[in-house]
Amino acid sequence: MRATGEPRTESALRRPRRTVMAAATIAAMTIGTLVAVVAAPANAATIDTNAWYTLVNRNSGKALDLSGSATTDGARITQWTRTGAANQQWQFVDSGGGYYRIKSRSSGKVLDVANRSTADGGAVVQWSDNNGTNQQFRLADSDGGHVRLLAQHSGKAVEVQGASTADNAAIVQYADWSGANQQWQLVRTDGGTDPTTPAPGGSSGCGKAPTLASGTYTIQSGGKSRQFILRVPANYNNSQPYRLIFGFHWRGGTMQEISSGGTSGAAWSYYGQQEQSNNSAVLVAPQGLGNGWGNAGGEDVTFVDNMITRIESSLCVNPRQRFALGFSWGGGMSYALACARATVFRAVAVISGGQISGCSGGTQPIAYFGLHGISDNVLPIAQGRGLRDTFVRNNGCTAQSPREPAAGSRTHITTTYSGCRAGYPVQWAAYDNGHMPGPVEGTYAESGVTTWTKGEIWRFFAQFS
Repeated sequence: MRATGEPRTESALRRPRRTVMAAATIAAMTIGTLVAVVAAPANAATIDTNAWYTLVNRNSGKALDLSGSATTDGARITQWTRTGAANQQWQFVDSGGGYYRIKSRSSGKVLDVANRSTADGGAVVQWSDNNGTNQQFRLADSDGGHVRLLAQHSGKAVEVQGASTADNAAIVQYADWSGANQQWQLVRTDGGTDPTTPAPGGSSGCGKAPTLASGTYTIQSGGKSRQFILRVPANYNNSQPYRLIFGFHWRGGTMQEISSGGTSGAAWSYYGQQEQSNNSAVLVAPQGLGNGWGNAGGEDVTFVDNMITRIESSLCVNPRQRFALGFSWGGGMSYALACARATVFRAVAVISGGQISGCSGGTQPIAYFGLHGISDNVLPIAQGRGLRDTFVRNNGCTAQSPREPAAGSRTHITTTYSGCRAGYPVQWAAYDNGHMPGPVEGTYAESGVTTWTKGEIWRFFAQFS
């Protein structure tokens, strides 16, 4: 959230800073934006809504099955050895916003999370189609052309209970942890092309001549013209899936400042991630409406969804290596994505952030790195701790009070939490400085050239393969 005097570059320390009262005013202005958002369609699966599919579980090799070919509401959904019968054939009915109802060919009824349960273990049954949110599912990418089915109302994944390999095992919902028993291969029953990932580990843009190059682009999102700057790696290879990194600007900032690195130049481009990634990532600098990330009605999250669709249809991107980072209001936007798109992004880094772009969802795990100055008088460090603790809980980490540097020490302390679920680390870096993204160890200055933050953020992202 950049205010008058909020740093665009290292020169910010020579300007007056915003007061806590002003920050409170900005936060109050965004309260009305904390509303539900619309999910994005999966990138690994291009659904033909006219086709019928058999859904084959990755763990068991068995098919999603309407038990006994029942026609009654509430009938059990199980797994069973593949027979090709009509009670193992399913059609995806478009509900809009990337969600589908999944209709049985045998009964004409749809998959339904019984009684709108949001609990782990909630039964998946069939029910008459009323287009309820507990009957709507979106497809999230897994590798090898497999997808996970995530319920709109709960955000949980459709799985074979207990990872059973037996016929007649129950189908339930459970928190999404990308287990093999939550992954499904969609096999067309008419012999058409299955919706699998076109290249191993890559998006639909893999293997194609790119239609995007480095530059500025305008797309339509939510009825508005939105812009972003794209940087494609030098010597781009359309058979190599790249990381995709979004860098969000602060209040009053611009996509040009993120892309150029401001007065620090290329060393600070995309918060230093252009330098650090060394041509291993596609980089995106989106432009916020009014130079901010109010995310009214979830429109900025939808904008991100639309950018992903546009970019990954043209360029070869690894859907399991999407990352977001930002400073101040850009940090708040990165946090909003961690809440709303935990199954879309692999990790986020939030620098001096606060909950100012909303948090729709906020119950699923995602790798999380928070960085914050102990003397921040725009978004005090207590706000950053609160954001961090959301994912300490979600990721199953052991609660603790990480060490933070003393005032006057001009140092930083980075803590990696223990006990977190495999693949979902939480890291926290507190530094003896104020509201800035590029502090320099041993000084109270900042510099995109010499700051330690860009290297630590890159190492956090780069650990995920």
